[in-house]
Amino acid sequence: MVKISVAAVLALLSLSPAYAGTDECTDAHMQKMDQMIAEMTDEAKQKEATMHLDQSKAAMKAGDMDGCMKHMDEAHKAMGLS
Repeated sequence: MVKISVAAVLALLSLSPAYAGTDECTDAHMQKMDQMIAEMTDEAKQKEATMHLDQSKAAMKAGDMDGCMKHMDEAHKAMGLS
C-alpha cells in the first residue's frame, strides 16, 4: 500500500483539474510538478509523466498555452491526479 502524507494529498489536490486554476502553465507549477514526479515510485508512470511535462514545458516556452495544458493534463493523468 502506498503511504501518502497529508501534505502530499493537499499538493495532489492543488494540481487536480477540479482545483486547478488557469495558472498551471507557469514556472512555479512546473517546479511543483518536477518535485512530485521525482517522488513517484512507479517508474513507468514517472517516465510517462516526465515525457508529458517536458512537452508541456516546450509548449509553454513556445507560447502554445493550449498545447501546454493538453500535455499538463496528460502528465496529471500519468500521476494519477485525474
